[in-house]
Amino acid sequence: MEISCLSRNLRNFSNPYFYSIYSFVPHSPFPSSSPSKHSHRFCRFYTTPAISDSTADSSLICNSSSQSVPSLCLFERCNGGTLDLNHGLFRHHYRSFRSFSSSSFEKPQSGTGNLNVSKPNATSNQFWDVINIIRRNQEDLESKLDSLNVSLNNAFVVQIFRVLNNRKISAFRFFNWVRVQSCKFPCNSDVYSLLIDNFGSLDNYEGILPVLIEFKRKGIDLNHKAFEFLLVQLPNEDSIKISVERLVKLLNEVGGSCRISGVMALIEMFCSRGSFGLAKFVIEITERRASFCNIIVREQCRRSNFEGAKCTLDEMRQVGYPDVGILNYLLSSLCKNDKFGEAHKLFEEMLEGDCPPNSLTFEVIICHLCEIGNIESAHSYLDMMVSRGLEPRHSTHAAFVKSYFNSRRYEEAYRYVVDSSLKHVMARNTTYSLLATLHEKRGNLVDAQKILSELIDAGLRPNFPLYMRVLKKLQLQGKEDLANDLKGKFNNGFLGKNCLFLSFSSWYQSMATKP
Repeated sequence: MEISCLSRNLRNFSNPYFYSIYSFVPHSPFPSSSPSKHSHRFCRFYTTPAISDSTADSSLICNSSSQSVPSLCLFERCNGGTLDLNHGLFRHHYRSFRSFSSSSFEKPQSGTGNLNVSKPNATSNQFWDVINIIRRNQEDLESKLDSLNVSLNNAFVVQIFRVLNNRKISAFRFFNWVRVQSCKFPCNSDVYSLLIDNFGSLDNYEGILPVLIEFKRKGIDLNHKAFEFLLVQLPNEDSIKISVERLVKLLNEVGGSCRISGVMALIEMFCSRGSFGLAKFVIEITERRASFCNIIVREQCRRSNFEGAKCTLDEMRQVGYPDVGILNYLLSSLCKNDKFGEAHKLFEEMLEGDCPPNSLTFEVIICHLCEIGNIESAHSYLDMMVSRGLEPRHSTHAAFVKSYFNSRRYEEAYRYVVDSSLKHVMARNTTYSLLATLHEKRGNLVDAQKILSELIDAGLRPNFPLYMRVLKKLQLQGKEDLANDLKGKFNNGFLGKNCLFLSFSSWYQSMATKP
């Protein structure tokens, strides 16, 4: 039978929540629910049979251990419009009666992801009504959910998934109902990941594979919520490792970005629970990527487990890692935790090793020294940095200016701005504007005016909102001479260079000077 012909036949159904699977077998083992003129060609059966009050069917759509169907498809309607069949899903290697339509999983879109915003907000009673309807899993599940008139959003859907996963209740029909409600699934990777977690909580690893395939096709990435069932229901580390190996096998079979995000999600999930041994086990059975190992080091630093972080870095060095980025992260963590001695030791190791420091490495040390008021030592690192041919970042200069200014060493702050502007021309506008801003906020308007005037005399345009704030405050304080001098320099300095900007400047000045 032509697929297009099948699509036309299936369009006669009007129930938007009717999910059926049709086998292309002359004699299907499943009984027909209602005879029709097409009953000799294919047989229909419901996706999920009714279950008892406390038991959930763990199958994705429908599963049979006795017989299999070579080719399957899922038909659905969405808000009155028929969705096209996914021709790519007619694959002979799907033997478990699991399949999806072309719109089963929409790629997350930008926005809030709110659904049915015109409906009233869900109450606590409605929340548990939804749970009970899903738990009973009756034939009219979707129509009962419709009757609740619940306002859906990402947070509500996530909370529903949380309860269903904890109670080991299948969430797939709820997932499809939410998707049909909006025709665009909420733009939240948590929901997609929690669907995987739902299958895992039901020990339905076979159901995970087709879902992952659709995730890959739609460009959906997983996060650590996809595998939380591993730490909830498995009794010991050995059992967890066995399950991890099964999951990794599935991720390897799917491949692509879905595999990478899935492996990273496993590592992040174990690290978030402090199970670094299991996180390293994931790396051992997959591959030693710098991005994978960096997840472990960052979490160890966040927990102030610096010895563990160093051990992880030593392991990374044996296979050619780490990179300078993760070393800078450890360096910054040590400084923030007042472990400058260890930070300096790590810095020296970087100088002597195969991973030399970059501009950010020096900035981490300089910012820490400036923060504690040891500006002289910070200057020695700045000199070392320049001698190695590294250009200081703008934020590095800012650390010196702020440190001098906060120590009320205003003249030294000014001298640093002048000297750094001569040595590092690209930072001139930034440092002058920063110092002027600090003076303006402190109320030193005369100094702020002087610095802006020097910047304009050098042919550089100052930060325009800063210029207007200083100008207005000078006028309000009756310092008309200083205000007019600054305004004249600004207008003369950029007259003819940018007429559009000058026109905007005049308008802005007129608006800003109004009381």
